[in-house]
Amino acid sequence: MTTNNLTLPRQASAAFACIALCSLLVLGSGIPSDSHPRPVVEQSPVVESKMLEVGEELEYKVSYSFFNIGTIRTQVLSKEQRNGRTVYKTRALIDSNPGLSWLVNLHIQFYSEMDGGVYSHFWVEDDSSKAEVNFKRFRFDYENRRAYLEVGKKLPSGERRVDSTDTVIITDQCQDGLSLFFYAREHVHEKSQVRVPTLIENKQVYTYINFKNRHEDAAIDAVDYPVDVVAFDGKADYVGIFGLTGGFRGWFSNDQAQIPILARMNVILGSIKIQLQKWNRTGWQPPKYVEGQEL
Repeated sequence: MTTNNLTLPRQASAAFACIALCSLLVLGSGIPSDSHPRPVVEQSPVVESKMLEVGEELEYKVSYSFFNIGTIRTQVLSKEQRNGRTVYKTRALIDSNPGLSWLVNLHIQFYSEMDGGVYSHFWVEDDSSKAEVNFKRFRFDYENRRAYLEVGKKLPSGERRVDSTDTVIITDQCQDGLSLFFYAREHVHEKSQVRVPTLIENKQVYTYINFKNRHEDAAIDAVDYPVDVVAFDGKADYVGIFGLTGGFRGWFSNDQAQIPILARMNVILGSIKIQLQKWNRTGWQPPKYVEGQEL
């Protein structure tokens, strides 16, 4: 299986979720901007997403120009009832292309627990790119407007050694880099411009998404026909440390699965392309585009 490069992972999850644009990508690191007010909102009502399906697994090829720089895989692992709410457990795996090992060796896993309203309650990043596995972990406490960050190492025994802790003040229900990916899917059929509170490093920042519910077609290598998609775009209110300049565009399947088909993310040197190449979801195939036909 081919995999992903240093320029991408954290941004790709965020960008793909923004798609964010996350992960991926992502995604876990950035420089926040504090130039916007932060309204307080109420916690989401008890709901259950129709888009999330346990067992779904999606794989994306990430490319820059003609270069295949890696892959991103997302998984919906399970769901359970907790304190009167449905909680979904999800994961994203980001790996660099082995053919680029002379440049970078990158292996990052994101794990996120979300409620049925697709808001994050728990998030972990495991970075196994080096001999030691470093981790970051967020626990959200919406009632007290706090998120608790732990940073440390994952030991060979599987135990996690916490080396530092921090408390982040939050004003809203938040997204992490992975849950943002699913949040965008949940709302892609809407017509709205939203400012999504996003937790990056130890700051609450914002991702802006312009949901257009605009019907288009998209071409990907995995199928020999145009895919029926819904388009949106947006920008991040933070600067990615590997060159994410903020802007992204996404195209999700024009059906109830609302699966990300294609994304483009701006970086300093140009544009990164993320396209669906494999999928596992019961009874699902990319819908074929028919001129004039809407969902």
